[in-house]
Amino acid sequence: MPDIALLPGRSRVFVDTNIFDLYFRGRSVTCTAFINRVAAGEVTAYVNTQVLSDLLHKLMLAEAYHKKIIKRARATELKKALSKNRAIAVALIDYQTSFENVLAIGIKVLRITRKLLVDTWDERRNHALMTGDSLHLGNMNRHNVPIHDIATNDGDFAHIPGVALWKPEDVIE
Repeated sequence: MPDIALLPGRSRVFVDTNIFDLYFRGRSVTCTAFINRVAAGEVTAYVNTQVLSDLLHKLMLAEAYHKKIIKRARATELKKALSKNRAIAVALIDYQTSFENVLAIGIKVLRITRKLLVDTWDERRNHALMTGDSLHLGNMNRHNVPIHDIATNDGDFAHIPGVALWKPEDVIE
């Protein structure tokens, strides 16, 4: 799997949530450089609404954890904290700004339609993918000009013919 730092300029690439997560957590210099390349228009980045929803969720949890509202960055903990004290929601504002900043860098958002939800059964069945990954691949395959590159920190797409997986090689655990 080639390093995301080697992705050629003018590439069209689907970006998985974990790339944004590594960027925001400061766990990969190459993810930061990649996001900067997207913002500069050197690379065209595509996501779908699931990636955006997952990112928003992760950013909210991270902020609650960093502000010591919760002891572990887990949805169940935040849900409990919010149900006990609804005013906590007012204190969580940074995640929204971070999320809107991602949208502002010019990423292209692909829709998850009813048809895609049904049709990606082929991706789940033929490539043994979980539902989220099948939606990513389905969006890539069904785009008006198919997208063959994916930036992700997992290997779930490595076995799929015709898909080039770009992974950061400098992740700090």
